[in-house]
Amino acid sequence: MHLTDVRRQVEKFVAPTSESKEAVDAWLKQAGLNATTASAAGDWITVTMPISKANELFDADFAVYTHPASGKQTIRTMSYSIPTALDGHLDFVHPTIS
Repeated sequence: MHLTDVRRQVEKFVAPTSESKEAVDAWLKQAGLNATTASAAGDWITVTMPISKANELFDADFAVYTHPASGKQTIRTMSYSIPTALDGHLDFVHPTIS
């Protein structure tokens, strides 16, 4: 089996169902947002929004965190939630709690 064939099989395996894509797209559209595909399989999407919108959309409290040793800053939240209608359609949101 060629590497290209393996890659296609993996992409097919991880690709979201049409129902998942439609559910997530509808939720984002209702919030006035659009997603762009960030992976060949379509299993990763990118959405750009202000922190205030992310706080509202994910019932979160995003803040700037600073690594004490390096001084590097990043925006994260300690918790977030998604609508129950997206359960099974959306595995996680990043960056959030990591």
